[in-house]
Amino acid sequence: MEDRFFTHLDGDAVRGLLARTALRDAALVTVGPALHVEDCNRAAAQLTGLHPLERIDQLLDEAAVKALRGCIASHSPCTVYEELDGVSYRLEILPHRDGALLAFLRKDRACYDGSLRVLHAKSMQYLGTMLADAEQVEDPALAAHLRRQGLRLYRLFIHSDFLHDPPLTEQLRLHYTDLAELCRSAAEKAAEHGPSDGVKRIDVHAPDRCTALIDPTRVCTALYNLLANALRVTPPDGDISVSLRDDGMFYTITVADRGPGLDAQLFHTLLTGWQRTSSLEDYLSLTRQGTPLGLGLPLAQRIAQNHGGSLLLSPRAGGGSELHLSLAHLPASLADHNLLAPQIVDEGYPIEEIEFSIFD
Repeated sequence: MEDRFFTHLDGDAVRGLLARTALRDAALVTVGPALHVEDCNRAAAQLTGLHPLERIDQLLDEAAVKALRGCIASHSPCTVYEELDGVSYRLEILPHRDGALLAFLRKDRACYDGSLRVLHAKSMQYLGTMLADAEQVEDPALAAHLRRQGLRLYRLFIHSDFLHDPPLTEQLRLHYTDLAELCRSAAEKAAEHGPSDGVKRIDVHAPDRCTALIDPTRVCTALYNLLANALRVTPPDGDISVSLRDDGMFYTITVADRGPGLDAQLFHTLLTGWQRTSSLEDYLSLTRQGTPLGLGLPLAQRIAQNHGGSLLLSPRAGGGSELHLSLAHLPASLADHNLLAPQIVDEGYPIEEIEFSIFD
């Protein structure tokens, strides 16, 4: 027997229910029988860039268009998977009047289950106590060591939390920022805080000024992670460079190292490995092979995606890797919205102290 429960709810109740579920973040589009967009919510407009009367099939791949036409013809719902701007979505297609309702659901949005949420919350609570106790230690060297180890754990927890429950673009703290100065400052601080026996100079190639609408704290976090990786793999006699260019659609920050070079075939695994189920034995096996799964590259990728971009890899001439952090030119209407959105770094600790706590 068909469940007609929702047919007895009024519009306000249905909207209230959707606002309290994962669908509050979904990009929703309704299309007519000829595949013209009839209406869409704000998330869909930002995701697709489409407006009413434009055709949805100019955005979807061939398999999704075929599924959409089949749904409209047979009045049967279906599920397909679609990739937009490097992000995977589960696309739910439901019959709607003579057309269809499309719901783009983030496939990689994976919040903690109950037990891991308890573990995360309690660990942060105990970690805060430990950091407070470290300040009471009289030996300055031991106190500094305890603080650094505590901040390394703190860094791990906040990065993991951000990956599991990322904000939407419109929830970022977006401000007009001099991206060129941000690159220069990040490179200077990374060189200062890097390993004592490592590279001391990082060359920066950027225009005198480059104003961009970004969340500067998050972009700094992504850049620090890329620089930390570069400092770890580059030998003392090697060189690291940071370059910034603007092609009118994207700002691209490139961090080039002189390490052994990342394997392009493993790059996708490095970006998505944190989402996969892995036993402790499997993880330790990867660690022994020198390729442990970390959170630094996935974090940089997610921050780039929050800014409408992506993280790309290419080989560096003469040896090493180049990682390209692209950030889209965002619309001015997003500036200074949601100023109370959560920050990746709490105000209790400077971002440099957290990010560079990983250096021994």
